[in-house]
Amino acid sequence: MNMTIADKSKNVIRRYGTVIVALLVFIFFSVSATSFFTTKNVMLLLKQMSTLTIISLGFTFVMAVGGFDMSIGFATGLVGIIFVKVLMSTTNFFFALLAGLAVGIVIGIINGTLVSYIGLPDFIGTFAVGSVIYGIKMMMTEGNPIYVKGVEGLGIDVFKAINAKMVFNVIPVMVIIMFVFIAVCYVLMEKTKLGRRIYAIGGNREAAMFSGINVKRYKFITYLISAVMVSFTAILICSRLNSAQPTSGEGYLMDAISAVYLSTTMFGEGQPTILGTVVGSFIIAMLSNGLTMLGMTYYFQDITTGIVVILAVLMAVVLNKKAK
Repeated sequence: MNMTIADKSKNVIRRYGTVIVALLVFIFFSVSATSFFTTKNVMLLLKQMSTLTIISLGFTFVMAVGGFDMSIGFATGLVGIIFVKVLMSTTNFFFALLAGLAVGIVIGIINGTLVSYIGLPDFIGTFAVGSVIYGIKMMMTEGNPIYVKGVEGLGIDVFKAINAKMVFNVIPVMVIIMFVFIAVCYVLMEKTKLGRRIYAIGGNREAAMFSGINVKRYKFITYLISAVMVSFTAILICSRLNSAQPTSGEGYLMDAISAVYLSTTMFGEGQPTILGTVVGSFIIAMLSNGLTMLGMTYYFQDITTGIVVILAVLMAVVLNKKAK
């Protein structure tokens, strides 16, 4: 059956609607804010989206398998606190990195065990873990930031270089780190047995079980991956702020959810994808950056971001229904 021009147009929008939205938003800000489309601001925009992208990539694995992780924002703060405390006491960046990763992995193991093996609903289990984490980090800091100051050493220099250094005096180190994580996650999700089985479970859990896939194990693995990404995000945030802020990661939960949900509107499949999450993160970061340049307040930015996400998801739902 031949497709009409209208059907072809709808198919293009269904598959690439999120990319089209990103381009339209980019064009709008380029025209509206004279300094938006400059090398300096584009690099700043990419740097701003780096932490959101990395934490959202981990969230993509969890959502692709049909799960959810409400603890990522709380966990980011705790990992950052442990990282900075170890860095300040040892001035060894590698030791601090291992300590932060260890904390994140423990959180991932707890989440994965509660959800995958014990069978708690993911919303309830991960939210409960997040609540415990929130209490722990407040007990450790009394809500006060921990600044990296008064100490010197190679580890401190590496820590500060992550935020301050530029490759070829143009590209921030954080942007390079972001693209490395994008490449690794893309290969894992799209080119390996792990990714294929994650998609199989997310697409049809019962069919995946009957085909011999260990659903519980792969779901557990996605929570570990998410925890690792949370850990690296926390370290980058600490470098950007030159401190561990107890509540620094809590705003990332909604932005990560938004970015990953935007990814489900790409390619017409209804499942999260790595490249889709990158585009979603770019849209969220671009809205924040562009609206700030236009002088909009932060709460107006939240309203705008929410509206864009709602419209994007509604567009995908409507077009997918019409395509069936």
